[in-house]
Amino acid sequence: MFLALKEIKKEKSRFVMIVIVTALIAFLVYFLTGLAYGLASANTTSVEHWKADGIILSKASNQNIYASTIEEDVVKSLDLKSSESLNVASTVVSVNENKDQFDLVLMGIEEKGKLVLPKLIEGRHIKGSQEIVLSDTFKKDFDIKIGDKIKVISTGRTFDVVGFTKKSEYNTQTVGYVALEMASQEMMMYKTGDDKTDATATPTVNMPNRISAIITNEKVDNKLLKKNNLTYLSKKEFINTIPGYQAQLLTFGLMIISLIIISAVIISIFMYILTMQKKSIFAILKIQGISDSYISKSVIYQTVIVSLLGTIIGIGLTLLTFNFLPNQVPVQMNWPITGIVSLLFLICPLLGSLFSARSILKIDPLDAL
Repeated sequence: MFLALKEIKKEKSRFVMIVIVTALIAFLVYFLTGLAYGLASANTTSVEHWKADGIILSKASNQNIYASTIEEDVVKSLDLKSSESLNVASTVVSVNENKDQFDLVLMGIEEKGKLVLPKLIEGRHIKGSQEIVLSDTFKKDFDIKIGDKIKVISTGRTFDVVGFTKKSEYNTQTVGYVALEMASQEMMMYKTGDDKTDATATPTVNMPNRISAIITNEKVDNKLLKKNNLTYLSKKEFINTIPGYQAQLLTFGLMIISLIIISAVIISIFMYILTMQKKSIFAILKIQGISDSYISKSVIYQTVIVSLLGTIIGIGLTLLTFNFLPNQVPVQMNWPITGIVSLLFLICPLLGSLFSARSILKIDPLDAL
């Protein structure tokens, strides 16, 4: 360690340059990690809030909740004790009759909604068909208050904002919670003009009432599911089927791993060049009786110091950048993931430095001088 620190102190400019390059690569990796985690959360937070083990969808939906329809008679025939019906619809809304329009996912929940609704942070639960509880992100992004009105553009139906939940998003869109029937497919397609009958009216007289899915804590018999053309997915399996979720994670994962490897290669090349430039110095040290292991350790210590400083500066730059980004940018620091990435940042360059340490063993004092 003494030899490593002495050399760093003497060759400040060289090592500062290496630290800067490492810090910039680390910053890029941490920023992409935060962006990947933020986008992943924007896909799944509403599902993660469910106090349920799984979800039941129609088999014909191809595991897409937007395409799933289950008749209410089928729900009753399943006779589930710990479950709730759920309707999901993606729509466009405006706030307080403003011209600006925003995407919103409506989740229609049962009156109690204990399994689906996240924890309220302000206001109260919905009590009627004309009320809505919004995710806190919608409040922050568009300065919405309790008592404001949300208007569905396609039908002109309005909801009074009565509360806000913890951050809740699905497929990168903010979620609003309404009465079960108000998020049905029929309600998103037409309006009768009579609010009193809207909740029970259907486009055709004989069309049965339907829901999108069933959220449940119970295992359903496979024969019963097959009989009713239904499929059961655990919460984790359902998250993995969200459109674009897996592709997004794989893309960012490959980018992050590639940058870590590139960083390791760059640090290794720098350390190797510095080692080769000091062959004559190492030769003199060997003649003086200093062991190969002692000299090799100095190179390894230098790599650890450079990687550690670069990592710390990279994290600092990332946190600073996150503070200045608008709320619309889905970035979020996850410390366990950050810890794993940091560990890789230290291990990979360390492995690369072993080549430099190995080259020291091959230095012949007579040839070097």
